[in-house]
Amino acid sequence: MKVVPQLRRFLSSTGLALAALLALLFLLPSLQPSPTFASVSSASLLTTTGTYTVYLPLVMKDFSTVVYPNDPYFGNQWGLSMIDAPHAWGLSRGSSSVLIAVIDSGIDLDHPDLAAKVRADIDWDFVNDDDVADDDHGHGTHVAGIAAAATDNGVGVAGLGWEATLLPLKVLSSSGSGSSSDLIEAIYYAADNGADVLNMSLAPENRDRDVQSIPCPQTVQEAVDYAYAKGVVLVAAAGNHDGTNTFNAEVFPANCDHVLGVAAINSDGSIASYSNYGGHVSVAAPGTNIYSTWMGGGYGYMSGTSMATPHVSGLAALLRARYPSYTPDQVASAILDNAEDIGPAGRDDYAGCGLIDAYRALLNGAQGATPICPEQVSGTSSAGTSAEPADVPFVPGELLLSLRPGVEAAEVALRYRLPLEPVSRALGIWRMRVPVGDELTILSRLQADPAIEYAHPNYILTALP
Repeated sequence: MKVVPQLRRFLSSTGLALAALLALLFLLPSLQPSPTFASVSSASLLTTTGTYTVYLPLVMKDFSTVVYPNDPYFGNQWGLSMIDAPHAWGLSRGSSSVLIAVIDSGIDLDHPDLAAKVRADIDWDFVNDDDVADDDHGHGTHVAGIAAAATDNGVGVAGLGWEATLLPLKVLSSSGSGSSSDLIEAIYYAADNGADVLNMSLAPENRDRDVQSIPCPQTVQEAVDYAYAKGVVLVAAAGNHDGTNTFNAEVFPANCDHVLGVAAINSDGSIASYSNYGGHVSVAAPGTNIYSTWMGGGYGYMSGTSMATPHVSGLAALLRARYPSYTPDQVASAILDNAEDIGPAGRDDYAGCGLIDAYRALLNGAQGATPICPEQVSGTSSAGTSAEPADVPFVPGELLLSLRPGVEAAEVALRYRLPLEPVSRALGIWRMRVPVGDELTILSRLQADPAIEYAHPNYILTALP
């Protein structure tokens, strides 16, 4: 039975309008230089036979468990490969009992890639006060597909949450705007109707260059606290600005306590130029040119921290299924503690604790009762070798890499993470078997790729015969 709200629990004390983060749709990363970091850090040690000592991550994985869905547009979803979703799905494909509430513009309830995933018995439209949260804007449909589109169904795209179920809660109108009072009520409603994860790809609109922060209103924080106390994992967009940092601000709900604020990453691994930065950023996820579901049964590309946020929500749903006893803080710990540090060592205001890694999060789980950033996590890497932080400049040239694994024979994925360059997925993965105690030697050449133009040179790695 649908639970119908009887009256507003709170009215907004701010009067700020909420807007879907669409202002910089399709913004090219080259329009504004992103923060860049010229070193490799916090990676496993590989020794070279030449003059270099280079720290590169080594990830041991069972390639027999990698799962690639049969959705025809999966190849367009670069973000899922970047965060290693196929290996994560080898560990967990989630559960239909895990409910992701999408507080947004609604969802296309008839979309072939979403209809079977929606809890239409409890959805709600807070804009029109009715029980049909259909999308008349498109933003919510796109967000929902990233989080949990029907996957491996031979149709359209894959959703990171795979088996997870969706609860559409409409607070944004056909123009993409809404009220904070509707947001507040939707948070309470989600918590009261069994949501496990709550996705909020929205933020107050900031048009004042002198405003550096839009604090979390007390009434919003109270709603967040209520949901958190009921075990809900809350995830929100860090917000977009105009690419010149003129209107950058720390915004709610991302800056509320108990909320994971999400920044956006480009396909080359750099921070998106439009992504808001500040103390409200917890973690980063793919956000530029993300392919997902659209109104009218269609599909399309969108960009923004709005698109990055459901990647984190989808991962939270997978963690909820794999570790059903986890508290919201433990889910957050699994996400943040296993993120790939892509900036200066430790947390920074642009990427938070780093780029999410779905496989590592599911494999390692929470590192503690509360989240900490990767450089604070002690122990060994997933390869079984000590992870030694390093700050090593890297230049083009040939490298002869020698590896002596300290674990039992297993498939090895050598992931080259290079300064200022695309992350490993863009550079390729070499798979091979290395018996314990033996040495693997790989000759690779690092060369400039003139076909790709970024603010900094792009390089490719080529395995030589």
